[in-house]
Amino acid sequence: MAFVLTKKRTVLWPVKIDIPTDGGNTIEGEFSVVFEILQQHEYDALFNSDIKFLMRVVVGFGDDLQGEDGQPLEFNEYNKAMLIKSEPFIRVGLINAYHAAAAGIASKNSKGSAPSGQPARKQRKKRRRN
Repeated sequence: MAFVLTKKRTVLWPVKIDIPTDGGNTIEGEFSVVFEILQQHEYDALFNSDIKFLMRVVVGFGDDLQGEDGQPLEFNEYNKAMLIKSEPFIRVGLINAYHAAAAGIASKNSKGSAPSGQPARKQRKKRRRN
């Protein structure tokens, strides 16, 4: 497939978040958003503020992002701000997902990935010596 260089690229991308629970544990939540992948100069200018950055790159919601009524959350500036300005763990998930999308890392690899977008490394079992 030929690559087409575009001025504006948007992509619907899964966002995985670790929701904190009692006892120091987390549960995984997932929803999707539409990101606009920025040109490098615009990324550099915005990335010093996670809220400004996310307000710029999140340009839509998937049907799997739901409100308290269980219905898909309508995409508008108010709902976008409510999502982005809510809990910090949501922003972490959004930023990690954006970087995976911008780097072209397939979503199957984004589960358990480090903030760099690289898949988490499996730990080896230690052998017991007799």
